Amino acid sequence: MALTAGRTLSSRVLAGFVVLIVVFTATMVWIVSYMNDLRSEIALIRTSYLPLTVTSKNLAVQQRDLLGYLKEELPGEATPTVVARRLGRMRTNRQGLLDQLHGTLVGMRAMPRGHGPAAQRQLDKLAGIERAVVALDSPYQRLLLSPPLDRTVKSDPPRADPVKLTEAIRARDSLLEAEARLIVSLTELADSLRMRTERIAGNLEHNARRLRLFTGVMGVIAVAIGLLITTWVILSLRPLGRLNSAARRIAAGDYASRIDERGPAEVADLAREFNAMGRAVEERQREVVRAERLAAVGKMAAMITHEVRNPLSSIGLNAELLEEELAALNAGDEARQLCHAIGREVDRLTAITEEYLTFARLPTPRLAAGSVVALVDDLARFVKDDLASRGVALSVDHAAEVPPARLDEGQIRQSLMNLVRNAAEAVGSRGGGHVWIRTRADDDGVVIEVADDGPGIAPELRDRLFDPFVSTKDGGTGLGLALSHQIVRDHGGALTVASPPGAGATFTIRLPRA
Repeated sequence: MALTAGRTLSSRVLAGFVVLIVVFTATMVWIVSYMNDLRSEIALIRTSYLPLTVTSKNLAVQQRDLLGYLKEELPGEATPTVVARRLGRMRTNRQGLLDQLHGTLVGMRAMPRGHGPAAQRQLDKLAGIERAVVALDSPYQRLLLSPPLDRTVKSDPPRADPVKLTEAIRARDSLLEAEARLIVSLTELADSLRMRTERIAGNLEHNARRLRLFTGVMGVIAVAIGLLITTWVILSLRPLGRLNSAARRIAAGDYASRIDERGPAEVADLAREFNAMGRAVEERQREVVRAERLAAVGKMAAMITHEVRNPLSSIGLNAELLEEELAALNAGDEARQLCHAIGREVDRLTAITEEYLTFARLPTPRLAAGSVVALVDDLARFVKDDLASRGVALSVDHAAEVPPARLDEGQIRQSLMNLVRNAAEAVGSRGGGHVWIRTRADDDGVVIEVADDGPGIAPELRDRLFDPFVSTKDGGTGLGLALSHQIVRDHGGALTVASPPGAGATFTIRLPRA
């Protein structure tokens, strides 16, 4: 059952749409996740790397301004107070930019995706620069004790203490070297941060292109999957079109129309039920036609019997009288034989009219509980010697427990008699054979089988075998099987035949249980 459930039409359609939904969901989840990463990278550039780049660049510019002031502008200042104010402002600005860099880098150390280690490396570089800046506090203090101003140096007599002035000049020279080294360090730091920012921006562009490409590819794949699923569903639903066409053919009267029973479970089940319905409708139609024919045959048989039986009786009686008179007159044997032949033909025609009359006046069965075992045994004893004289062996086989059936014993005996005689004639045409009568219990009734090892029944006759006037025997009336079939149907049972090619025939009577 589990295997069949996996092949149902609903499960196929559901599986297809589940695959499509999974593909779309996975694509959207990946795209959203990727876009979140891009957004985080963009926010990181905006809030961290871009300020770092700008601050480091400003710091390098500030450092160049400070070095330029020490080298070119400081000697031309008017007073030491102006020197102290300008140097203090420049150093304060530089320290503020350094603190700003330091704070931003410290905030980046906890970031994932390699940003934290990179920030730590930049912090290490910045720490060296900060230590170098702190180391300049002493030279600046010595410089500010007596700045080497031009008018201070050239005044006569000099306004500054020569010792302090010499110490300030040495401090200025050392500051020029130290600040020049700081320019190199700050420039390297600024370039490093700029390159880091450009690299991240390049990665963003690459990831954006990758996102567009992936989105396009996944969109194409999703559309292709959707088309495949649509095609799959159309192919799975194609048997429904065959059902529709077959239903129209049956509605048009083609009751033999059948369809293939392959496909998804629901479609296969529906096809099987449809074919079963077609067979039932075909059988019902055949029964209707057969009933109409039987009714017509009954009326015709009654008319023929009424019109023919009495004249036949007179002809038979006159033929007997004529034969007696010819015998009394010692007429020739030829004349007496002709009269005798006339009598035989009259008897044969009388038997046929009686068969027609029986068929036309078939009474309603009087159903009662009866034993099919006793009925079959009694019939077998009655016909066994007759069959043996024709070289036909009769065997009776009863199952262990055969329940009583609802039947009219006389009519069922007549039906069985017809079947046994037909079987005996079929095997007798081969010079002898075997006939079996079997009884057993069925799921909802009692079964009587009459089988033989004769030549079987031609396939083209099998479906019409129970119709009136259809016979497999030369000279047969074609009413025996029709009569047997009608008797069994009137009992609420069924008479069927199975005849594999060359393997005899088996007639099966199913009767309801008592």
